[in-house]
Amino acid sequence: MNHRKRTLAAAPVGVVVSLLLMAGCGRERTDEAVEHHEEHGATEEVVVHLDKHKVFHAGIRVESVAKHSVAIPLTLPGKVSFNEKRLAHISARIAGRVERVNAFTNDRVGASKVLMELYSQEYLTMQFEFLQAVQRLKRLKNDSTEEHATAKALYESARRKLSVLDVREYELSELESSQTPKSYYGVRAPFDGVVLESKVRLGEFVQPGVELFGFADLGTLWVLADIYEKDLLHVRAGMKAKIEVTAYPDSWNGVVSSVYSVVDEKTRTVKARIEVKNTNGQLKPEMFCTVKIQTQLDKETIKIPASALLGETEKHFVFVAVNDTTFGKRDIRTGVETREFAEVLDGLLEGERIVVKGGFFLKSELAKETFGEEH
Repeated sequence: MNHRKRTLAAAPVGVVVSLLLMAGCGRERTDEAVEHHEEHGATEEVVVHLDKHKVFHAGIRVESVAKHSVAIPLTLPGKVSFNEKRLAHISARIAGRVERVNAFTNDRVGASKVLMELYSQEYLTMQFEFLQAVQRLKRLKNDSTEEHATAKALYESARRKLSVLDVREYELSELESSQTPKSYYGVRAPFDGVVLESKVRLGEFVQPGVELFGFADLGTLWVLADIYEKDLLHVRAGMKAKIEVTAYPDSWNGVVSSVYSVVDEKTRTVKARIEVKNTNGQLKPEMFCTVKIQTQLDKETIKIPASALLGETEKHFVFVAVNDTTFGKRDIRTGVETREFAEVLDGLLEGERIVVKGGFFLKSELAKETFGEEH
């Protein structure tokens, strides 16, 4: 088999320098180009010659190589979750019998709405103790002895006991004014939200600590996205994200509020938390979703359009324009690659012109020449 003749295989260094000068569009880059190619052993390039007619019909387009930073669109799997800051398990603070239930599963209620009422002998006793403390303090109002200080302490203690039960200040003032204890103790919603689950039944006797309601504010949700280890470098708090679910054509905008500190040992991913406004209520906790984050590859390095890359996954090459009709094949080493851009770590210089459209035509022409020469 005949050995294939490379256009530049036997060319002296001066020819290589001349070609590089032409590729640089007239820039004075002789010393830098020679040094670059000698350092990486690129002493020859396979060249494809075309006439202007072929260049036109092949739609070949070239661009100058430059250093810049680019946004990397990162698509991640995710799941909608509750906002843990607005999630509550409402439990009984006092023992009693359920006399009224005012809210049930999936009911939307406002802050401080009474969800249920208990008849509690303990609650009645605490109110009477408070009223007795009020009367005693009034009687000793002008007394400067230790008895007044004791009465004041008893009053504050009785007041605090009721406050711990979530009895509001205005209710304490009403009780103090009316001198009439309330018959029922009301369990209130801590904020605007939805009853996730009602666990109480009319007539049931409950003990302190028993969970009564699951409750959440669904107006703001968390989306937990799975970041693979190789992408961790590009995601940080403050980045904007877009959330998409299969159930709706709409998308939701959010912001990455936190990147978790632990790797999941099964999935080998790290969670990123995105806070999302759910004003219309369409997003539901436990929904699967797609998270698109616009990350930023900040480092100023050579980046070329992905359309310029040719070759295999582990070994890329591009075509460098020597002039309008001559194109040299150049092996390159890449870093970060996306669908739009590829970072070039080695093989290209700023100012060189590369083929960004029509590279496959040049590759086929090169294959034809190779086949012809070998036969």
